[in-house]
Amino acid sequence: MRKYVLLFLSLCIDYVWVNAAVVLVDRLFPGIAETVLGQPASWAARQVLSLILFSLVRVANVSVGEWLLSYAQTEQPAGQRQWANLLLGTLGVLSGIWYLLRLTGPDDGAPFLFMVEDTPLKTAAVAIYSAVYSWCGVMLLRFEPKAKLCNALLFASVLPLTAINLIFSRDALVASMVARAASQGRSFPVEKAELYARVSIYYAILLVAVMLTILYFCRERPAVSVERSFEGSPGSQA
Repeated sequence: MRKYVLLFLSLCIDYVWVNAAVVLVDRLFPGIAETVLGQPASWAARQVLSLILFSLVRVANVSVGEWLLSYAQTEQPAGQRQWANLLLGTLGVLSGIWYLLRLTGPDDGAPFLFMVEDTPLKTAAVAIYSAVYSWCGVMLLRFEPKAKLCNALLFASVLPLTAINLIFSRDALVASMVARAASQGRSFPVEKAELYARVSIYYAILLVAVMLTILYFCRERPAVSVERSFEGSPGSQA
């Protein structure tokens, strides 16, 4: 069972990062798609290209997913608890990629660290935050030492960031919800957006509590001590 779960997660991770790379290239260099296709790349065209590149990645044996899950695949003895690491680790890696994609998408005015408008500082802050999110996910998937501490600090950071948005940028947060819905052709009443803004802090507290509870069940690979590293050396005794 573990073999098939790890294979599925590996395929998902590889497809997501390949598709994210395709989307980033298309957004940053739209002229490439227009030159090749004669028009901007559609969603279907990006998915087809992603599937082709994904297949090449797997055939060439340069899978990022397999590298991330290599320890879970080979860990002995079999049957040890891995579900918490796999769940939070995969979510962390994918969340980091999603945050990165938001940098190149249409701005929804979401407040971040006191800043509402797009600025280089805001872009850098979100990019660093997305990188940290992905790296913490990598640490969990690799069962690295101190992975639980790093992820606990990351989850705890959600609360002050949510509080900052509510205290200093509540009106901008409401406006961003309405604007995002309008950009998608939907109607989103201001009253409903204000309700969402009020309950967002409670949602953040609940989310952090759930994440920390799952994190409690995560594991870390045994650290190699200095004494053990000398075991089996020529001068040591059995």
